[in-house]
Parts: sequence; structure tokens; C-alpha cells
Amino acid sequence: MINFFRKNLPEKCLALIVAIGCWIFVMNDQNPQIENTYTVPISIANAPEGYQISKDVETVKVRVRAPRSLFSNVDETNFKAYVDLNGVENGTHELQVQTVLPSGFELVSVGPTKVALNVDKIEQKQIPVRLNLSGIPGDGKVVASVDQSLQDITIEGPVSILNQVTAAVGYIGVNGNTDNFSVTVPLIAVNDKDKEIEGVRLLPKTVDVSIILARGLNTKIIDVKPTLMSDLSNDYILKSVRVEPEKIEVSGNIDIIGNMTYLATENISLAEMTQPTKKTVKLLIPDGVTASIQEVTVTVDIMKKDTDTTSHTVTKETDNTKN
Repeated sequence: MINFFRKNLPEKCLALIVAIGCWIFVMNDQNPQIENTYTVPISIANAPEGYQISKDVETVKVRVRAPRSLFSNVDETNFKAYVDLNGVENGTHELQVQTVLPSGFELVSVGPTKVALNVDKIEQKQIPVRLNLSGIPGDGKVVASVDQSLQDITIEGPVSILNQVTAAVGYIGVNGNTDNFSVTVPLIAVNDKDKEIEGVRLLPKTVDVSIILARGLNTKIIDVKPTLMSDLSNDYILKSVRVEPEKIEVSGNIDIIGNMTYLATENISLAEMTQPTKKTVKLLIPDGVTASIQEVTVTVDIMKKDTDTTSHTVTKETDNTKN
């Protein structure tokens, strides 16, 4: 038996090599390696809880190579592309796209190779509820009082968007109304310019409002006076204070509003201010008086004291004392 395998051994080895070569040739000819490209959605792995994640692109082009026969049993869903957020914190990041391919497939290219992601922490904050009334009641009546069920609500969303929101606003039309009425008012989140800000959740989304109308009330235009507390840091000086609007219309019995010359705002603390600041503050409206708006915007302009100038002044005063 051993002699059988040893007999003509070189010829047998050559025949085996030729057979293997023929098999490879036939397989490559009948089932050649080909390439194809698939559009694959990008998924997120190890996403941190309590964050909103956004990508600059949603899909990548994955080009693969494999024997022709393998392509008949796959489509886009068999290929995976993802970015791994393990250890990623708040902010913008550029991460490598990783892929998972079916058995027998070779990755040729992926594009783009990196994806920019914004990881934004989800938080909550309290904001005031502001009601804007429009129109004129009928039958010579005016709005005597506005009673709202909520003064503040909670909003929830990504910090970058949350920081833009200053108030929740509801709009009420009173044009032509002659009787008292109640209404549930939908609220929208707005910035300091009353522009709607999307991407946050309002908790709750509505406020219940009761409108009381009255006849025979007088109206007048009076000033708005910001009330500033005297707690500004000694390192800063107050340059100016502006209020918008500067004047508003109030209505009420003549014996109440007859001597009124202005409406004051709630106290405005300056203790934490280190730069010019714009704040939305409520008006202090006396009982029996109705104002056309409930809040105003106060802009406080401050500046840091000039240390060199202060030091020079103190030195000069000391010298004068010596003389």
C-alpha cells in the first residue's frame, strides 16, 4: 500500500495541484468576487440615560465585497453601522463609524467614516406663565380682572434649548365679549423676544383662565417703574436701567386710579449680576386695577469698576489728607 502512494509521487502531486487550480478557476469563473454598496442607517450604542442625542447624518454608504452567490440572500437590513457613546459626556463629539457585516463579506469602504453627534442633557426648570389679551370687549365693557390657575409651570428639554426659554405664553381674545367667561388656554414656550421655542415639553401644556368684565371703569396711561434692590456688588456700578414698555394702560374706578402715576415692578435683585442683564418681571398691580399687561422686560446695564482708577483716586485723597 505504501509503495502504491510512493509510486509516481511527483506526477501525482502535480495532478493534485492542477486539480486544485482548476477548481479555483471554475469557482472564480462561476461565483466570482463582486462588490456592492448599501445605504445603512446609523444606530447608537451605549447611549447615556437622560440625554438627547442628535447626529449630523442619519445613514452611511457601506461598500462590501463577497462571492456573487452570497449577495442573493442579503439586503440593507443585514448590514449594521453604529457609533459607540461609551464614556461620552455632554457636548459635541466626532465619533468613528463601526460596522457589522454578515459572514463571508469583506468591508471595502464606509462613508462618511466619522459622524458628529451632539449629546445634550435633559433637565427641567420653572418658567412664569404670561397671558396676552387682545381685542376690545363689547357693550362698553373692559377687562376688570384676569384670574389664572397657574403662575408658573415646569418645562423639560435639552439644556441648550431650555436656556433659551424665558416664559410660557397664552393668547386670549376678548374682542366683542360682553359677559364674564372662562377658557382653557394652550401655552407655548418663548424666548425673551416672544419667539416660539420648539423642542421642549411643557408640564402642563394649558392654563385655566377666568376673565371678569366690568362696565363704567376709567382708563389711563401711566409709567412703569422698575424696583431695584440695593444689593449690587461693590465691584460693579450701575450704568442704566431700561424698561419695556415704559408706559401701560390701566383701568379701574376713578377713586382708585385717579392718583396713580406709575406701576412698580416686583423687587429686582442685583446681587448675582456680573454683566448687563435682561429680565422679565411682574408688575405689582393693586386690587381693583387692571393692567393691559402683567409683566415687563427690564434691562439692567452694569459695568465692573476700574481698579486702577479707584486705586489712583484713593491715593490722591490720601496725599491731600497729608498736605
